[in-house]
Amino acid sequence: IKSCLEIFIENVSPEKKNLVEQISLSRFTMARRIDDLSENIEASLKDRISKCSAFSIALDESTDVSDTAQLVVFIRGVTDNFEVTEEFLDMASMHSTTTGQNICEEVTKLMNKFEIDSSKLVGITTDGAPSMVGKNNGFVKRFLDVIQTENVLVSHCIIHQENLCSKVLGFGEVMKNVVSCVNYIRSRGLNHRQFKSFLQALNSDYPDVNYFCAVRWLSRAAVLKRFWDLKEAIHTFMESKGQDISYLKDDAWLNDFAFLTDITHHLSELNVKLQGKNQLVHKMIEHISSFQAKLQLFRSQLSKGSLIHFPCLESRKVEIQFFNCEKYVGTIEKLTSAFKTRFEDFRKHNADVQLFAHPFDLVVENIPPRFQLEIIELQANVDLKRAYRENDLLTFYRSYVYGNYTNLENHARKMISLFGSTYWCEQ
Repeated sequence: IKSCLEIFIENVSPEKKNLVEQISLSRFTMARRIDDLSENIEASLKDRISKCSAFSIALDESTDVSDTAQLVVFIRGVTDNFEVTEEFLDMASMHSTTTGQNICEEVTKLMNKFEIDSSKLVGITTDGAPSMVGKNNGFVKRFLDVIQTENVLVSHCIIHQENLCSKVLGFGEVMKNVVSCVNYIRSRGLNHRQFKSFLQALNSDYPDVNYFCAVRWLSRAAVLKRFWDLKEAIHTFMESKGQDISYLKDDAWLNDFAFLTDITHHLSELNVKLQGKNQLVHKMIEHISSFQAKLQLFRSQLSKGSLIHFPCLESRKVEIQFFNCEKYVGTIEKLTSAFKTRFEDFRKHNADVQLFAHPFDLVVENIPPRFQLEIIELQANVDLKRAYRENDLLTFYRSYVYGNYTNLENHARKMISLFGSTYWCEQ
């Protein structure tokens, strides 16, 4: 960079070339400047956190390539005037055990380091590991005992729970065959080059088959769909290599493969909606509720033999003479049950979500007394009702509600500060 700067100065302002030459790049100087930048960032973050009237934390613990456990902590806070701060707080290396007590000690150190007022904590989101949420010795239990803060909403990452729900699908043999075939093609350089040339000779719409990554749900959906679209070409290529690919001519296996491809596509669409920064938790819960309603529709349609939302499976119905959907109705029922069980905790907080996200639709008698008079005034205000329709929730509370409805504002700050997932901890 210094060399480039010297060339630039020489052409633009030669008389100041000596100033650039005097810039020291010794390792001690660079280390000192890096420390200065770090201190500045830390001070800036401390200042922003101190201005928050409510905040939540999200934690994720995983092991790096050197087998060292790394604890990542993000913080999301809201100021009195509804300015939102969502930042990486810090990362702690844990070289010994990773029990709930160890994690509690590390998080307590971070709270002290950044001078965070624990009384403002309203939410904790974790990856749901036993060391995090264990009833007696988990991090959450120990940490709340330490800070003595009440009414903290503890949640398991919504994206993790969606992935856990998908485990009930089964069809392990289908996935095993697909992954084995993909790995045979992609992991051998000669096979991979020959396969791409083969697809090119067929004028295929796709230049290659996708790699599979077990820890990425979107990878599963992409691999299955691409494999489905290329199954005829893959069958021909694998046969030419003398590989056993007989399952690609087995009707029962192909039916399962088609169903798995379709339902995985629906799950991956949900996964995408749940990802991203600055997601308000009520929107994530709405996405889950919407998907649960879709599952009810899928079950009803499949039981009647309608495959309108399962295009791959529908193509199989055209190809074979006898086709029975009952097996897949049962799978949808298991998936529905898993979603209902996994997201039971969020349903317990449905009243809080409705109060925050849909204040104009509430029946006043059904909400806590401290909100009743404010909600009556809010619902009677025509200008606020129009502002609610025309703006996103954050703008609505920041620009129209702020300063007029104390209890409702405090509740909104709590809901806005909540993390729905540990998505950013894992990036």
